Amino acid sequence: VASSPRLENGIAMVDEQLLKGLLEALIITSSGSGDNASGGTTAGTGAGAGAGMDEQMLHLLDGEFLRPHPDARYFALLAVRQIAGEIYEKNSKGGADTNTHTKEADDDDAGGVRAENLLRILLRIDVADATDGSLADGEAFLIAPPPAREMESAASNDSDDEDDDDDDDDEDDDDGEDNDDSDEASDSDDAGDDGVGRKKRKRNNGDGGGSSSSSNKKARRSTANRPTWQRAARHRRALQEAWLAVLKIPVLPNRALKRALQHLPTAVLPVVPAPLRFADVCTRSYEVGGVTSLLALHSLFVLMMDHGLEYPKFYASLYGLVAPRNFYARHRTRFFRLLTSCLARSDMLPAYVVAAFCKRLCRCALSAPPSGALFVLALVSNLLRRHGECACLVHRKGGGGKGSDMEDGFDPTASDPAGARALESSLWELAALERHFHPAVATLARSVGTETETTPMHDMDKFLLHTYKSLFEMERKRNGATMARKAVPVTFAKPSSLFVADDVFAGILSVPSPTCMEEGR
Repeated sequence: VASSPRLENGIAMVDEQLLKGLLEALIITSSGSGDNASGGTTAGTGAGAGAGMDEQMLHLLDGEFLRPHPDARYFALLAVRQIAGEIYEKNSKGGADTNTHTKEADDDDAGGVRAENLLRILLRIDVADATDGSLADGEAFLIAPPPAREMESAASNDSDDEDDDDDDDDEDDDDGEDNDDSDEASDSDDAGDDGVGRKKRKRNNGDGGGSSSSSNKKARRSTANRPTWQRAARHRRALQEAWLAVLKIPVLPNRALKRALQHLPTAVLPVVPAPLRFADVCTRSYEVGGVTSLLALHSLFVLMMDHGLEYPKFYASLYGLVAPRNFYARHRTRFFRLLTSCLARSDMLPAYVVAAFCKRLCRCALSAPPSGALFVLALVSNLLRRHGECACLVHRKGGGGKGSDMEDGFDPTASDPAGARALESSLWELAALERHFHPAVATLARSVGTETETTPMHDMDKFLLHTYKSLFEMERKRNGATMARKAVPVTFAKPSSLFVADDVFAGILSVPSPTCMEEGR
């Protein structure tokens, strides 16, 4: 690739078609297809994937080609997008469903293997550290970019072409989102204003915002003479288009989709210029259920909180994820953290929603492990104190006098918090948890509903990482500290024999008295 550059207008660059052929040869390579027992959810490593691409070749591609050279990463993203488009076209003509991903039983299909291998390559490409400043140095490029003075004559034409490309990309967007680079796009509010509003805004910007606009113009001039692969905005755009093309493939295996969902909220959504274009993928995955929904929850939460995504069915779908099986899932810690953020971040949630989640969480805690029960009790305690209108759940009493039973109006089969009628019920599950076999769970259950205004909120981070081992170590240290301060008596009467009186071995071995020990008997 380095010795065979492509010349365009006298400028040497990486040959995109040659790089595409290299990647196609890698994703077709098959040396066996053993299923990944862990589901292939280790993002970015590619270890244990069901497809048969050689892991050593993947490490070599990453360490010697993609990671050191920014231009190689850029043109690799363009090649990934082209290959993904070809796979999509081939499987779409075959009548594949473009709205759902195949199950793992169909993962051995040739298109599914190629799609999964293509995703493994894409997981290796990171443009988060690509800035205009870092890309200004051409020494790291596989093929050195031309000096800035050689690009000055073509700067105006290049900017015109760039605008044309942006217009073409906007026409191709399915969801109508603006696909301009974040450095070059205008405010979305300006799009719907009339000419008078724009003139007023220009005058206001001329009075108070001149420094920012002039700095933006200087930044644009500094990068206008650079080729496209030497611009950070173009790298982010290429990453976005490559990910969208791969996730659009209808035969992408389910295990590969799970790996992609793990990678999206941390390495893709914060970098791409138009994160809302991933909303369709995240919502479809969120409605699948199971582990896939747990992984899609993080991306949806990021889109809602940071990018203004409107998803009316979010809390209804989140309510469906609160099930006993998810307290034993591998990604339960991530689910607990996001559940805490969704419920405790806003005080504007309706009372019936908070009450329904409290009731369903306590119901799940009855069959959850001790670590899950502790998390539920701490979260419910915080929610009841934050939303005072839900305090009736712990203070409601039976209507027939002391010791009488009360009918539970909660509907555990409801799929929506609005139909659960949780406010008509009570948290009788707390009384059951007070008799839990684990002392920490029983103690925390007794404290729910008895807190005062001065009682601090529970730090939920301390309840997210509890396991059987951590709880055992916590009890061992606590008991060890107690025994070090105070001697614990073993028995109230001095034993005369090793065995009790009614045992078959009673009298065989007796405990020697101090007198016998002094006489040597």
